Amino acid sequence: MAPIPSSKLPGLKVLRDRALAAIYRCQETQSVDFKRSGGWDSLKWRIIETVLGMGNLRDGGVIVVGVAEEGDAWNLTGIAEEDLRSFDVDTVVDQVNSYVSPHVKLTLVTLEEAGHIFLVLEVQEFADTPLVCKKNGPADSKLVEGGLYVRPPGLARTTRIMKAEQMHDLLELAAEKRARRILEVGRRVGLVQQETADQKLDKELGGL
Repeated sequence: MAPIPSSKLPGLKVLRDRALAAIYRCQETQSVDFKRSGGWDSLKWRIIETVLGMGNLRDGGVIVVGVAEEGDAWNLTGIAEEDLRSFDVDTVVDQVNSYVSPHVKLTLVTLEEAGHIFLVLEVQEFADTPLVCKKNGPADSKLVEGGLYVRPPGLARTTRIMKAEQMHDLLELAAEKRARRILEVGRRVGLVQQETADQKLDKELGGL
């Protein structure tokens, strides 16, 4: 079993700051999703659906387990120790990616704050090709083979794309990545001229 690292470890500061901002803002957004304390088996399908949506989002997003919705407010309860023990890094990553194509990069950390421990899952945006659900989930899940999932602008929920206009932001992000990749390949093979040191300095100085 792979233990879940603490967000206090060197190299995780950016993720820690992002998670802290989500907790103290205490508001779900396009890139922030809260789940009340629960074990992996009970949260698995909702987490996989959220991962599919956030992985298709610019800059990805974070899922925080241990924040419960109570009426019109959010309660920072933390994740119960028994629930936390049910999350194994290797198991979670493997089971999530058994439904995601291509592979999604997922980071799990624990966060100690406000007298509680939270589980944070950071979802990185797709590398080249938008994420697609590669097989059906159980009947009570929302996972559909071939489904594309997004987090619509201004909405704190994950939806499956059913209309052409819902594709706009996703296609734009994919086109940017593809254009960047073509330029990188062009530079490597000499089809695109590399900037000289003088050109880079001139750009930094604003042409002065």
